Amino acid sequence: MKLKGYRIDIWILLPVLFLIIFSIGAVYSASSYFSMETFNDSNYLLKQHLIRVAIALTSLFIFAKIDYRYYQDIGKLLIWVSIFLLLFIYIGGVSEVKGASRWISIGPVSFQPADFAKFTLIIYISHLLVKKKNYVHLLYKGYLPILFYIILITVLVAFQPNFSTALIIFGSSLVLLILSNVKLKHIVYTVVSLIPFGVIFVLSKAYIVKRLTSHADFTTGGDSHYQLQQAIIGFGNGGLFGMGPGNSLQREFFLPEAHGDFIFSIIGEEYGYIGVFILIILFAFILIRGYKVAKKVKDDFGKYLAFGITTLITSYAVVNMSVACGLIPTTGVPIPFVSYGGTALIVNSIAVGILLNISSFCNESQVTFSDDYVDETKNYEI
Repeated sequence: MKLKGYRIDIWILLPVLFLIIFSIGAVYSASSYFSMETFNDSNYLLKQHLIRVAIALTSLFIFAKIDYRYYQDIGKLLIWVSIFLLLFIYIGGVSEVKGASRWISIGPVSFQPADFAKFTLIIYISHLLVKKKNYVHLLYKGYLPILFYIILITVLVAFQPNFSTALIIFGSSLVLLILSNVKLKHIVYTVVSLIPFGVIFVLSKAYIVKRLTSHADFTTGGDSHYQLQQAIIGFGNGGLFGMGPGNSLQREFFLPEAHGDFIFSIIGEEYGYIGVFILIILFAFILIRGYKVAKKVKDDFGKYLAFGITTLITSYAVVNMSVACGLIPTTGVPIPFVSYGGTALIVNSIAVGILLNISSFCNESQVTFSDDYVDETKNYEI
């Protein structure tokens, strides 16, 4: 594999860099009280986050230099490594948190295989759609072999249990199928046929039923959803301009997971609706620019991969924000680049690096970060 000089798309890079750098202050503010009470060090979680930010930024720039077409050759290996890691969760090496077995621990290091699997699935689907381009419209020869991997990854993630992530993975994968030559009726039949299984799964999981009923109670004026109530109070406290950085009241154990899944509420409290609006605009920038890259890149693999990466990242943002605002039931989905966390931040940054590399093949107005830039139209080496 050959690393090359590259041109970088500042319209993707700048919003992501801003979000990552902004997360340092946001995580510190949201976690300082919890860190002091839990670890007797108000900077404990901030220190952990800073290490992960350094790894994430390094990974982003490294992967931005790797020719994205390389992943087409190793897609099958990546997907089976992901499947193995997801299966390993049920065998051993598992760290269970809050009743869910989503982490694999190796010494002091722990990570969530689902974060790795969601992007490797996008890579492999993109590869298969290109490989089966001439017959992907055929049910048995083209469509079902691709659907097999989508359902397998979705099921393995759902049974961790991590139903919200499984839904995002499934939905993002369907976006790629819709963009391809797959017959729409095959996708519709798939969704309709899976609905009964989805309902059965939801009803069999008490925690999902509780979230659905408590959300329904909240929207009808009930008071059974403490976490969501506290999140809404945070937005109310912030008003238009916010209470100022570090002045959140909800972080002091009023709002559980203030530095993780509900950090958006803390941002709303400290930076107001203006801050919330800016955050939404940044993700909108990533969405629009990512899709523009997908439309302009000349090869189908790059197109599918760019669409998939952009859809996954922005879907997480939309779901997290919707949860914090009470629009949908509570889920354990972090906001990309902003929430405290290790695996998600690093993997999302790697994905953005890949997206930046795809963008460098679009021949658009970009900033050159290397003097020895190589003509991308020529053959690459592996």
